[in-house]
Amino acid sequence: MKVATILGGVCFAATSFAAFDLNRGGAVLKAPAGDSFTSVTGTFSVPNLSGNSRLSIWVGIGDTTDQTYVVGGGIVYNRTLGSWAAFYPETATDTSSSVPVRASDSITVTASLTSPNTGTVVIENKTQNRKTTQTVAAPATADPERLTALAANWFVQGYQVTPGELLTTPNFGTITFTAVSATLASGKSVGATGAGAYELQGTSGQMYSKTTISANQIQVRRQQ
Repeated sequence: MKVATILGGVCFAATSFAAFDLNRGGAVLKAPAGDSFTSVTGTFSVPNLSGNSRLSIWVGIGDTTDQTYVVGGGIVYNRTLGSWAAFYPETATDTSSSVPVRASDSITVTASLTSPNTGTVVIENKTQNRKTTQTVAAPATADPERLTALAANWFVQGYQVTPGELLTTPNFGTITFTAVSATLASGKSVGATGAGAYELQGTSGQMYSKTTISANQIQVRRQQ
């Protein structure tokens, strides 16, 4: 299972709260001014996937909406299903042996920052009663001033094996993140209210997803 470039090569919009992306749909919640995130969580059901297109479903914390540094984890499909954790842009850790994944499994991911450059990612397969806690570290070359934890993420994303590759996503149907929440450094727990939606968009402008956001739920529906 190759997971090294799951989060790489993505076209990110830095400030928009209604953004379009070549390989990513879901939601980003910005931290309030003067605050930051310490953890984020969400639960989803693994879709029945087939074909050669690749997909990842993940939860994480980004430095900003630029997403230069991201601590997170989730599941990946690349002809087979697996699970992973990472402090991007470091290489992702394949956790499939600890947390195997099958279609229809219920997966909960919680990503936390224990310090600006260290995080933990807990991936739990509730259906199979399997769980792993991974400690992940930011790149040694990371600028400490940019490890800011200002964006909470819930994403359905195609990913590249070859950098710069434009890709399609498999027909994932509808992915619903439930029990979504994030904890702020101030101690307050917040839901997804106010998060910005991201939609999968083809190179010719066609829309491939429709994201709906409520306080405790984020739904990403694949559009044909």
